[in-house]
Amino acid sequence: RAPEMNKCTKCKIENCEACFSRNFCTKCKEGLYLHRGKCYDSCPEGFAATNDTMECSHAAQCDLGEWSQWGPCTKRGKTCGFKRGSETRTRELLQAPSIEDVKCPPNSESRTCTVQRKPCSSPGKKRNKKDRNRKGKKDKKNKGGDNSQNNKEPREKKLGNNKKIGRA
Repeated sequence: RAPEMNKCTKCKIENCEACFSRNFCTKCKEGLYLHRGKCYDSCPEGFAATNDTMECSHAAQCDLGEWSQWGPCTKRGKTCGFKRGSETRTRELLQAPSIEDVKCPPNSESRTCTVQRKPCSSPGKKRNKKDRNRKGKKDKKNKGGDNSQNNKEPREKKLGNNKKIGRA
């Protein structure tokens, strides 16, 4: 259709099935390739047919999708216990280049990030910093062969005959 009138205009492009205007084809007859509004037996040099559409595009063209959201900030596969990590995002390859020597831009990228400040905990086992320090001190004392830590006597008895602390 011509934009100024409400009547159809005959397409002047040979072997065209549907036109945008009299001089610009949008769909060629079966078996023909569409390139810049005209129909051809094959794509011109430097161009290749896009999969399934029979449209010619730059042969070296590499078509990539949109970037995904950034993934979680991790280091060594963990999202905790570290100050710095990295996060990654990806995009899908929609159309590979038709020329083998042409390389596509990367379809994934990473950047450094700050890992959320939280301690890592083992499943089913929660220990705070105080517990870890106590355990470490006990281990150091036991290395010297002092078995007094293993002795289950009340604290008052270990102190000998001294006054009992905190009792009236």
